[in-house]
Amino acid sequence: VDDAVVDVAAAGLEEQLVGICRRILGQSGGDAAWAAAEIADMDVVQVSGGITNMLYRVAPKPGAQLNGKARPVLARVFGQAGDVVCDRRRENIVVAKLSKIGFGPKLLGIFGNGRLEEWLEGRRPLEPLEMLQVEPLDFQTMTAKRLAEMHKRCLLPGDEAGIWVQLREWVALGKQVSFARDAEKAAKLAKLNPFPRFEEHLNELEAMLPSARTDAGQMLLEGVTASGRRARELLFEEKFCHLDLLSGNIMYSEVAGDVEFIDFEYAMMSCVGLDIANHFNAVPESCLILENTFDVERYYPSQALQRRWVTAYFTARDIDLDEDVVDEMLKVLLDFTMLAELRWVIWSVVQAGYSPVDFDYLDYGIMRFEQGYMKYRTWREGAGRP
Repeated sequence: VDDAVVDVAAAGLEEQLVGICRRILGQSGGDAAWAAAEIADMDVVQVSGGITNMLYRVAPKPGAQLNGKARPVLARVFGQAGDVVCDRRRENIVVAKLSKIGFGPKLLGIFGNGRLEEWLEGRRPLEPLEMLQVEPLDFQTMTAKRLAEMHKRCLLPGDEAGIWVQLREWVALGKQVSFARDAEKAAKLAKLNPFPRFEEHLNELEAMLPSARTDAGQMLLEGVTASGRRARELLFEEKFCHLDLLSGNIMYSEVAGDVEFIDFEYAMMSCVGLDIANHFNAVPESCLILENTFDVERYYPSQALQRRWVTAYFTARDIDLDEDVVDEMLKVLLDFTMLAELRWVIWSVVQAGYSPVDFDYLDYGIMRFEQGYMKYRTWREGAGRP
């Protein structure tokens, strides 16, 4: 652990990061190569600059004396955008526990506003459309199997209060958001009209899904068919969930022929169905970068792909499903899809008010509410996903 805080806007960023690596990996960790590292020998390359974290690859330059001795590392600098909605202390604890059981990148050290992680050599993030791909490489099954493994292996009982408490906390933060000095943002917030409207939607969803109102889902098992009950029992099961499995957080290795997950800042104990549904929602979200278009009709997994995905997932957990149970699962997953989408809409309101990042969170929230949540709601009221 190092108390140093990285200032990504200040001059000498490379020196800051190399210094942290030298102290954590070399002086404290006993790595002689890193203990001898000098800035002149090192490359610091930004590999991602998102709205939650800044990521940098820190590694010896080709031909440097330390090349092949000091292993490359990933320096993850927490962005202020995530600080309101992410518990960074808890996130570091979660990553440390996952690292200990060999799931996700290995944790190498923690500093004041970030951490050092193993560099996943030979891995790349999935392209958005690869999330739907079944041939020639079956990325769908790879992802389903890996999530099943996570739900089986990562037995991390959380101290968090759960998804509903988190959402109510976000609502409370969102209610404080206003833009008295920014007419454009004020107009967008008025168009979104979040509260009490979003609270009313949350109340409806609480009655449809496991919550305190439904006795953790037990009331929802009554008065349904045997297949309906089985589908709900499986999807209502609580496991350690990722809850942010978009394409950029799924890392593929051509050599290993598998995928690994990264970025656990939103992970918590929750329902299996919510984790699966959020992953489905993440397909149209990830595809935004293709044509700057959010199109759930086009990119949300078809019923055939959903069937294939959930079958692969439960097969990996050694659970056999008959077709009637899968039919019921798709209905329940649509309920979870609505919750997952509304969660990110509420998140966008909070970020609009508290994040210093130059990103139009309100436009993003309007888009996901009108073109995402309301579309899923229409599907549920009809015959499901067309």
